[in-house]
Amino acid sequence: MRQRLCSKVGCSREAVSTLTYDYADQMAAIGPLGRAGDPHAHDLCAIHTERLSVPRGWVIVKHETLQL
Repeated sequence: MRQRLCSKVGCSREAVSTLTYDYADQMAAIGPLGRAGDPHAHDLCAIHTERLSVPRGWVIVKHETLQL
């Protein structure tokens, strides 16, 4: 199986989570790696998952089984 890398520019670490956005509800959802190739999802490494920030007024929803 091919290793999935973090989507952040310049990062070459292995991805551990997938981030998706819901712009209408001003929400970012982060959970276990999702389906590969989804153009609306962004894979993140552990460091970028922990550092995730969203615009003021937005909510971050983390899947409860995601452990870093």
